[in-house]
Amino acid sequence: MLHYNYVAATSAQGPIVVSIAIGDPKGVIRILGSERIEYPWSAISLPWYKRIFGISPLSLLGQICPAIPLQSLASCTNPRLVPELERMEERQIIRCYKFGVYQLLPGQTLEHQGLANTYDSCTPDFLDFLRWLGEPIKLNGWKGYRAGLDTLGDTTGETSVFTHWNAYQIMFHCAPYLPFNPSDTQQVERRRFIGNDIVVIVFKESDDEEQFDLDSVGSRQNHIICIVRPIPSATNSGAVAYRVAIAVKNGIRNFTPLDFPVVLQRDDVSRDLLLLKLISGERAAYRAKAFATQLTRTRESLLRDVIESCS
Repeated sequence: MLHYNYVAATSAQGPIVVSIAIGDPKGVIRILGSERIEYPWSAISLPWYKRIFGISPLSLLGQICPAIPLQSLASCTNPRLVPELERMEERQIIRCYKFGVYQLLPGQTLEHQGLANTYDSCTPDFLDFLRWLGEPIKLNGWKGYRAGLDTLGDTTGETSVFTHWNAYQIMFHCAPYLPFNPSDTQQVERRRFIGNDIVVIVFKESDDEEQFDLDSVGSRQNHIICIVRPIPSATNSGAVAYRVAIAVKNGIRNFTPLDFPVVLQRDDVSRDLLLLKLISGERAAYRAKAFATQLTRTRESLLRDVIESCS
């Protein structure tokens, strides 16, 4: 099997790396630029005479992807290229997530009201919900993912909620555990964390039929609001279930699993579904305009560094 690598640190489309494997039916053509594109070799249609007599790698590339600036590409035989690209891709895999959480008490419908609730005002249902989401941890001396929280001096609170889920670490920025300032109606210290979370969970008491006012959310960073209401379980007498609805900003595509609103039982399977929904939502937000441009610039910068170091 013949393997060709071509690179361009600068082009009209930004930095590009093309990897072509010829002769392997299971091989693919990979194009790394502002995004990753793969063309399975088996899906490439070539005239019979070109399959018999062969076709140059660049001619093949020009046929399947005419937009690639062939004149900017240069062959790269440096053996470090592939390992460096693999490390670059690995660094871009997100394995740590942070989600905001706060409670709205009966009669409360606004974000600033939820952020101002203290730990002493938390209902048993809300505290049970936090324990369902993850484990309470002491921040002082914490060695895992900290999501910006102080793990040395307790300046951002003493406790938080954390969980390992599949291959991910998830920290919940719980408003009642974050510093509270009774003279600050906006609770700036709490907003410093929850206001910078892409996904926020709002726990709304079920005996209050007033709706959460989404217009009260002031942060441009909050793109997905997950509204949770505790309700009596229909399948387990005396137990609690959760009615969950999802609100998203314009520009975010639908994401799996399940169509919301939905009722989730308070069990491990439902917890898995909720965490997967939250992670999928944050990933969907990365493709929205507010984040896509920044992520594209970061990827292009990393790719350019790899190309220049291997050229």
